[in-house]
Amino acid sequence: MKKTIIASITVLVIGGLVFSIKEIGGKSFEKENYYEVDSIEEVVINNDSWDIEFKNTKSKKIKIAVDGKQKDKKNDPVTMKNDGKKIVVNQQDQKEGFTEGFSFGKKGTIYISIPKNELDTITLNNISGDIKMNDVTIKNMVIFNDSGTEKIEGLSANKGKFTSKDGELSLKASSIKELTVASTTGDNYFTGVTSPKMKITSTDGEVSVKDTREEKSLLVETKSGDITVSYTDVPTSLTLTANSDSSDITVDLNGFKKKTTTEKSKEGTIGDASNTLELLSKKGTINVN
Repeated sequence: MKKTIIASITVLVIGGLVFSIKEIGGKSFEKENYYEVDSIEEVVINNDSWDIEFKNTKSKKIKIAVDGKQKDKKNDPVTMKNDGKKIVVNQQDQKEGFTEGFSFGKKGTIYISIPKNELDTITLNNISGDIKMNDVTIKNMVIFNDSGTEKIEGLSANKGKFTSKDGELSLKASSIKELTVASTTGDNYFTGVTSPKMKITSTDGEVSVKDTREEKSLLVETKSGDITVSYTDVPTSLTLTANSDSSDITVDLNGFKKKTTTEKSKEGTIGDASNTLELLSKKGTINVN
């Protein structure tokens, strides 16, 4: 009899714990809004920790949908506001008593669908959510990222500005007329990216530019990260400068004529040298092929 009572109490306790854990996660929160793209110039997203996914749409409307959890019954975790020609999306983390330090699974995701060649600017201020982007065409893309991972593919833009404190950036198969990247500790990977003017600066992180084409200007500068640049086709008109205090520089390009070669520096040209490649690192290795 006592064993039966104890077993029943145990089941009740376990059931109560499971129920409590579910409650900690919060109730489901879903929201979906549409905006006529003709009346919107910019979408601004201020995000604490939810994931964000961008994609294109054939519709003439901007679609913003959210799917996540709501802890505070009085306040929505994500709000959307139409401010003149600007849409402002705010995601703010909610705190709820002693459960403040608990996190079970993903908090939520913000989905943004953008018509191609219709929107002027996307500005994203992100603290810790992961960012995904696929096949987006826009005039200006501006991302300020604290620690989330950025995976971007098929981006077409006039200007792209990516600033990151501690997050990895992966940019693939994209075309950006003017690309500026500045990071503190995250790695930066570029594959099949075309940009007539590309500037990448990093304090402590690897920079890899693969399957690129010869363009007007490519500058990569790091303090302690390694630098790798590889071309799909051998450059035909290039001025190359590579400096590193690590004394580890490799340049393997057909037609490269050396002007200056030391342990810490290699300079030279290919053809009539109308384009520039400048690679600077304090402690990292440099490899060009």
